[in-house]
Amino acid sequence: MKPTLPLSVKNMCKEFVTSFSNHNYSGFSDKFIYNKTWKESEEEILLVVNDIFSTIEDVWNNPALNSKTAEALNEETYQSTVIVPFIRAALKNLPFRSSSFISISERESLASANRKGDGQAGRHPDIMFIVKHLDVLFKIMYVEYSRLVCTSQKKDDDDIKLWRECNDGMYYTRKFLNPEKDQFGIVRIQIARDTLHLNVLIRDMMNIYKYYNIELVTIPVQKSNKTIVIKFVEALLFLHNMIITNKSLLYHGSVCISERQKEGSTTIDSE
Repeated sequence: MKPTLPLSVKNMCKEFVTSFSNHNYSGFSDKFIYNKTWKESEEEILLVVNDIFSTIEDVWNNPALNSKTAEALNEETYQSTVIVPFIRAALKNLPFRSSSFISISERESLASANRKGDGQAGRHPDIMFIVKHLDVLFKIMYVEYSRLVCTSQKKDDDDIKLWRECNDGMYYTRKFLNPEKDQFGIVRIQIARDTLHLNVLIRDMMNIYKYYNIELVTIPVQKSNKTIVIKFVEALLFLHNMIITNKSLLYHGSVCISERQKEGSTTIDSE
């Protein structure tokens, strides 16, 4: 009933276990900031691009995503076949990746529950990127998504939900750490239909919260032209670069003297 596993496969498994390294370093030695530079070499960036291309191939070859069936996809299928694979491809080869992970189970946001107070349920983001530092789980990216076909109301509701989640994330982070103002940000991604909105929430030197619109691109769910693919890959590389920068800023943030240090302002500006 069962074929015999080839010896070569067994040897490959043994070699994999022997040579495995979890790259578990203590933190970033260099502090990165937003200065319009890539934080990795071109060779490292090309590795990320290859992972993105591999995911695009899988998406384009998926019969569930052809023009006749795509409109009937529910959110969960869209998430598992398109959204999560692309996010994983963009964040797969991050430095010090053993200290961070992607949450895709709509787990309760501790940042939200903490801000609401004892006994209050937190919001449940669709996807979060979580960094473990000083035995604290910091949420530095929130994602909300819809089906490939969704209503304008769903889009508006997700926009408001993300606004609140990012504020919760910034509040929670600054309850424990003081990452550099006008630099550290909470990344937000809203996916509505086949469009990806990439933004970041940053608190400036005057303690005013500002949203920066980074990219608005089409997700190549089906075979697309070169311009769409280039812009999409660029957006995912921006995301990769932003997460590296924010992780570095988080690791270099000074520890708050007291948890009584609260946000200085809840003013929101958008750029």
